[in-house]
Amino acid sequence: MTDKQKDSHHIKLYAGPEHACGYLKDQTSISLFADPTLPMNNAVYSELSRLGFRRSGNHVYRPKCPNCSACWTYRVITEAFKPSKSQKRILKANQHLSVGFEPAKPSLEDYELYEHYINERHKDGDMFPPSYDQYADFLFSEWCDSALIRVKDEDKTVAIMCLDLLDDGLSAVYSFFDSDKHYKGLGVFLILKTIALCQKLHLPYCYLGYYIQNCNKMNYKQSYKPGQVYKNNSWITLQIHE
Repeated sequence: MTDKQKDSHHIKLYAGPEHACGYLKDQTSISLFADPTLPMNNAVYSELSRLGFRRSGNHVYRPKCPNCSACWTYRVITEAFKPSKSQKRILKANQHLSVGFEPAKPSLEDYELYEHYINERHKDGDMFPPSYDQYADFLFSEWCDSALIRVKDEDKTVAIMCLDLLDDGLSAVYSFFDSDKHYKGLGVFLILKTIALCQKLHLPYCYLGYYIQNCNKMNYKQSYKPGQVYKNNSWITLQIHE
């Protein structure tokens, strides 16, 4: 066991309050948070990510629900990934857009796109109503190495993916984009560009957050394969029967 693994296995965990699940009806949810007083860094966070943890702002957490274990961390095996026919169509439809990679930092211009996205797409979610402080506290961190994939149509930003830079991959924190029907599949486009960046950087995994088999909001991740889920304390290849 490495020193990093020893550190991660001795981190104190604290349970948050029980609340209604945002994904499955009639279920309640509890999150376990890594000790917020711990001086977190990318090395420890990378190890925790391999144990199913995610980041929200400066907090690192994973679900530990009392009556349910449906949330599985999902990661794409990037070396073996090949886009499907429908994903290739989305790449082609958006080939006129420019794609950049830059350090992550909050901005008023980006917040306006985020605010519009939340108001249009997620009025029923935990992030509604949006505010600048909520956007900044959710996406960005004082200790984490993060970056943005920025998609532009000429001079206009139309889509953003916030990423954490792990030692074995990129972790997609959140994406938001222009909901104008003029653009096709910008959410898919951002994920495909994230996987492509992993391949370019020779990173083995692209972490896409939590997969829930019986939730349409969360099971789309199985479209990016081959993929693994963290279930019962180990990574297993997800078998999709089509």
